[in-house]
Amino acid sequence: MSSPLARIRPQHAVYGLGLFCFGLGTVHALTEGEGFGSVLEGFVINSISAVVLVTGYEFPDRPISGAGKWRAVRLGFGVAGAFALLALAVWTIWAVEGDPTEFSFLLSFATALGAMVGVRGGIHAVEADERLEEAEDLNKLLTINQRVLRHNLRNELSIALGHLDNVKAAEPGADTREDVRVIRKHLERLLETTDRTREIVTIWNADRTADHRLTAMVDERIARVRRRHPGVEISTRFEADPRVRSHPGLPAAVEEALTNAIEHTPPDTSVTVTVRTDPNGSAVLEIADTGEGIPRYDVDAIESPVETPLVHTQGLGLWILYWTLETSDGTLELVENEPTGTIVRMTFPAVREHASGM
Repeated sequence: MSSPLARIRPQHAVYGLGLFCFGLGTVHALTEGEGFGSVLEGFVINSISAVVLVTGYEFPDRPISGAGKWRAVRLGFGVAGAFALLALAVWTIWAVEGDPTEFSFLLSFATALGAMVGVRGGIHAVEADERLEEAEDLNKLLTINQRVLRHNLRNELSIALGHLDNVKAAEPGADTREDVRVIRKHLERLLETTDRTREIVTIWNADRTADHRLTAMVDERIARVRRRHPGVEISTRFEADPRVRSHPGLPAAVEEALTNAIEHTPPDTSVTVTVRTDPNGSAVLEIADTGEGIPRYDVDAIESPVETPLVHTQGLGLWILYWTLETSDGTLELVENEPTGTIVRMTFPAVREHASGM
């Protein structure tokens, strides 16, 4: 059973801030004199507070991530606090000069104004940041496809065309089966590469999410991989059973990571799959192998914003993982395993359980 705090959403925090400012305006109007001026001052404060409340109502429909909404909330509270401190400093100066008046209005007005500026400005700032990140991600995606088109496709087609020339130049009755085999092999690689690039684009364009019980989903994908690789040792350590909300392609990405750990390592490699939660409550999935490790240039391609020579199928598999985690508000880390091998660590925020939930 979760605590009530676990069910708080960003808009609830904005409502709380707006109601607090509304309360400041109401208290000021009721306690700071009985003249029309005090009523007008209270009306101004409450009008600004109403803008904060309306912003909270609009919050769920804003085209920004959940983390971005919480960031906007923190900006709202921070700016409101800063404005309140500024008002206190101004009032202190007035008090030192012998005119300590209008403290209630000054503090209430500054707090409400800071809340409105902080929340609304925070939303636009976060939206701008996320649109910039989206543009950078799109640029990286286009760069990946450019690498594939420039290198993989050209190489595979060049080899296939070379062997086609051999078939064309062969004497009548000559055995060309080896040339045909090589042509087929490289055309199949070309088809696989184009399928993977299309899958990456599909992942990036997805606009929906799916909930997964991480342990059950991982267990099911391990079973699929074991059927294809019955001789491989895959052990599991399920220390928790978090529920995650992610890109709907997460199961396929997990299977991709398991397949990479098996097919791109020596035959005697063992694989260990761990599901746990970290101290922050995030869900963590680790796939560790004892192989030779992921090549450094593949790791650099994932971690670096600049172009690196990532031009083969395993590298494209890593990009499938990267984009799946990126579109799930998660992170992908490639860590060296001790003494040998690689740990593929996927981290994403766990879904809070409701009292009557799963």
